[in-house]
Formats: sequence, C-alpha cells, structure tokens
Amino acid sequence: MENLYFMFFIIMTSIFIVPTVLKRFNIPGITSVMIAGIIIGPHVLGLVEMNEPLKVFSEFGAIFLMFLAGMEVDNETLRSEFKSSSIIALLSLIIPAIGGYFVGKYFGLNEVGAMLYGAIFSSHSVGIVYALLNELKLTKSKFGTVVLSSTLFVDLISLIILSAIIKMSTGVNGSEIVSFIITDIIYIIGLLLLVPFASKLMFSKYSHLHIKKIHFVLFIMLISILAGEYIGLHPIIGAFITGVAVSEALTKEEHDELLNKNLNAIGYGFFIPIFFLSLGVSTDITVLGNLKNIYLILATVIGSVILKFLSGYLGYFIVGYDKVKSVIGGLFTIPKISATLVAASVGISLGIIDNRFFVAIIILSLITSMITPILIKNYYQKNRDYFNNK
Repeated sequence: MENLYFMFFIIMTSIFIVPTVLKRFNIPGITSVMIAGIIIGPHVLGLVEMNEPLKVFSEFGAIFLMFLAGMEVDNETLRSEFKSSSIIALLSLIIPAIGGYFVGKYFGLNEVGAMLYGAIFSSHSVGIVYALLNELKLTKSKFGTVVLSSTLFVDLISLIILSAIIKMSTGVNGSEIVSFIITDIIYIIGLLLLVPFASKLMFSKYSHLHIKKIHFVLFIMLISILAGEYIGLHPIIGAFITGVAVSEALTKEEHDELLNKNLNAIGYGFFIPIFFLSLGVSTDITVLGNLKNIYLILATVIGSVILKFLSGYLGYFIVGYDKVKSVIGGLFTIPKISATLVAASVGISLGIIDNRFFVAIIILSLITSMITPILIKNYYQKNRDYFNNK
C-alpha cells in the first residue's frame, strides 16, 4: 500500500510540476504530461511502472476524455456541418489507408497485415485533438466542431475496421463481418435515440440534485460501454457517442453546471492527466535505438505524416476553408496514439505484424503525438488574431 501511495505521489507531483516548467517553452500541456510520464517511467528514472491500478485509472481517463469530448460537441453545428465533416473524414481516412496498405505490402505483410497497417495510417487521436482544442479554446467554435467531429468519424471507422480485421485474422467469414458492422451501426443509432430520452426523464426528476445527475451520467456511460464491449467495440466509442447523446438532452444551464462545475473538475483534475501520463510511462523510448529497419521506419513515419497532412489539408480546402485553417486542420489529422497503439498491440499479439512493424508504429506514435501538438500550438498563436476575428 505504501508503494501505491508513493506511486500516486510521484504521478501527481509530475503532473503538477512538469507542465508548469515546460509551459515557459510553449509546449502544450498534454505533451508536457506525456513527457513527464516518459521521465518517471521504467525506461528513464524507473519511479513508476505501468501496473494494474495505473492501467485502471488510465483507461477511465481515456473514457472520461472521450465522454467530455462528446458532451462538448455542439450538436446543432454537428448536424449543419455533417457534410463537411464527412468529406474531410473520408479523404483523411481513404488516402492514408491506401498508402499504409501498400507500405505494408512492400515490406512483406500479408493481406490482413497490410489492411491493419492501412488502418493504422488512417487513424487519428481524438483524445489529443480534443485536449488540444480545449487548451486553445476552440471546442465551441464552428471550426473546432468540424475538426473534432471529422476526427471522431475517422477514429470510429478505424476502430470498427480494426475490430473487423481482428475477426478476419481468426478466420471469420465475410457474412459474419458484415453482420458485425451492421450490429455496430445499430448500437450507435440506439445510443443516439435512447440516451437523450432517458436523460431528459432523469434530469427533470432530479432537476435540483446535481450530485444525482452526476451519478446518472456516469451510470449511463458505463452501461453504454459495457453494451459496446459485449458486441466487440472499443470503450472510447461508446463513451463519445454517449457524451453526444447526453448533451442533446441538456439545457445550456445544465450543460454548464455539469461540465464546468463538476465533470471537467473530476476529469481534468485527476483521471485525464493520468491517461496522458500513462501513455508516456508505457512508451519505450529505447526503441529509438533500434535502427536496423530504418527504411521501414522512415516509410512509416514520413509516409503517414505526409499523407495525413495532405489529405486533411485537401479535405478542409474542398469544403471551403482558407489556407490558414486548412493548414491547421491538416496538422490536426496527424497525431496518433490511442487507437494506433491499440491496433499495434493487437496486431503483434495476434501475429498479424512482427516486431519490425511494431517498432515503426511506436516511433510514429512518439513523433506525431509529441511534436504535432507543439507545431499546432505555435501555428495557432502566430495566427491567433485571425482566428479571433473569424
């Protein structure tokens, strides 16, 4: 028990101190927390290891982050900008996926492995995108909603494709995969229809009991996650969709009270920073010394970054954004962490990819999740007046 207390003492100290220091160098908070995780993790100072308690808190942090991201989406803007978000999502999904598939095939992966590599190339990171939008105070803007919703569409499709690839690797036939995808779609539609209805009933019953509302929100979120896991979907999908659905049932006053006074304090005060810190703790930077497969690593990193940025830039430009917003929109498509690492860990555990590809994916995640937020923040600050006047 003493070790557990010491671990959380080190974690909270790191979360408090490191971002404060690195803020002077204009490094975003989420990147700072990940760096803190690397420093205190087993591959540098060795003060904290990725044990079971930390995994639980980290997973709940990821779920909380996705739920809050869903609640912050302006549903009216989401509906009005659905076409734009869909076009951006499809371009930033299909173009990198094709590139990733051919990179995988060129370096020796079979059909299923190349499809997995394509899914990894196309994936985004909703967690990093939302946290960064929140830090830049863009979540409520029209542009922020388009960025977030298009990122969600890509990650949603990527995770469903990942689930389908896993089933393909176990010999499941085509009809069962189609049935699985249809079940996923029914699950998402069901949440969007049932959760707002139940939420309105409960919020009217407990109109003055804020703690009860918090309990209900957490209750309905966990039910959604459990139902999603039962059909084989990743928990962050259920968390995000539930957040969007709950938000639909709230008045503006209820939304502000639940988020600003309660849920944001719980999430960003404890669980979410632990999620980002744990990503750093679990990152083995020693893989950077393994340069035997330098051509594969270069093809993976350079190919993914260029294809994601260009497809994202093209998508934003096509739907009517100017050069400045298309550039920052393209940059927002680059970070990869949670879905990418999930896909990599599943791929190597099932033998779909080998260690060469796993190392390349780890390096891709390291570079894109740490450097891209810095580029986005610096680019945004140089154009802050432009964004404020639009």
